[in-house]
Amino acid sequence: MQVKKHFIIRLVPTPGYKHNVSIRRLVRDVVFSCRTYLCGKMLDAPDCIIYYESPFSFGYAGQKLAQFHNCPVIFDQMDLWPELIEQIFPQPLRHLVKLIFRPVYNSRKNVYARLSGAVGLAQPYLDVMLGDAPVLRSRPHEVIYNGVDVEIFRRTMKDVAVPEILRLLKKDGEVWAVFAGTLGPSYDISTLLEVAEKIEGEKSTLRLIVAGDGPLRSQVEKYVAEKSHSRLHYAGQLSPEKLIALYKICDIGLCAYSTKSNVEMPDKIYDYTAAGLPVVNSLQGEVSKVISEKQLGLQYQPGDSHDLLEKLVRLANDGSMRAQMAKNSFDAGMVYDRHVQYGKLIQIIGKVCTPKPSLSMISAEKYAVD
Repeated sequence: MQVKKHFIIRLVPTPGYKHNVSIRRLVRDVVFSCRTYLCGKMLDAPDCIIYYESPFSFGYAGQKLAQFHNCPVIFDQMDLWPELIEQIFPQPLRHLVKLIFRPVYNSRKNVYARLSGAVGLAQPYLDVMLGDAPVLRSRPHEVIYNGVDVEIFRRTMKDVAVPEILRLLKKDGEVWAVFAGTLGPSYDISTLLEVAEKIEGEKSTLRLIVAGDGPLRSQVEKYVAEKSHSRLHYAGQLSPEKLIALYKICDIGLCAYSTKSNVEMPDKIYDYTAAGLPVVNSLQGEVSKVISEKQLGLQYQPGDSHDLLEKLVRLANDGSMRAQMAKNSFDAGMVYDRHVQYGKLIQIIGKVCTPKPSLSMISAEKYAVD
């Protein structure tokens, strides 16, 4: 499909999967990489290949295709595999699982060592690449966040009308904490429901708002259905514009992940800072460091409903702290503007490519687990 004169999308057919960590997911990744390699060999040699693929596919979608065409190649580290799989096993078994995956780790190191440049979605992701292949330290590399178009986001937030049902739902003096995202096992959904249960019937100013879809949606809907005056409102799966309208009337953004998640910088943080929302976060790693250093919000222990409730109550009851954190969040928003972030990629491409009249790129699939 030709989007513009110099922008063509070619789809690679693959089998589907239902769970991020599953055999079907691995089969799908291998099929995608092999078919991308075979299709890419039939195309004209590109000036540069930018790609991300699971290390279980051993580099065929990008690095081996770059070798075939003898062109520069940049890897975009979107998440960490097989580390994500190892975390689902009990601690005593993880050493054994790591031994089983040793060929995958060795292959990943070899792929990294042959790269022309490297990009990481977060600093720890990039650090893994630089640690596995120290030679990359002398080659172009950069942390590039996904980001959002902050100008468009804030313009939409200013102009969009808040749905009447939300305006009627929010009572004077209430503080709304919103969770927007996938309702899946990597998220702290059960803890949110426990917090809602703790504030039912109390004279609390807190209300929890949940938006999104996923395998745990039925649990959320069941909870709401069983409560005649629930302090949790399920808004359903919303379009981007409706989600921005929801942010407009909310006061706190919930970055609620379970202990199963190894996400470093979730896309939610870009939305929340663009909206100027203080954040209550459960993730460790880079996002926790950013929130602490920039004073964007508070940290809670995943799975601990008492801790989450305490942090929410503290923010709800301290208007001045909430206002200051909201300002800090708004000020940090432009750091994650996608124009700022993607401009870094253009610089890296310029460094790894020999200047030519035009630049064409084959982009393998770019996807993330959040």
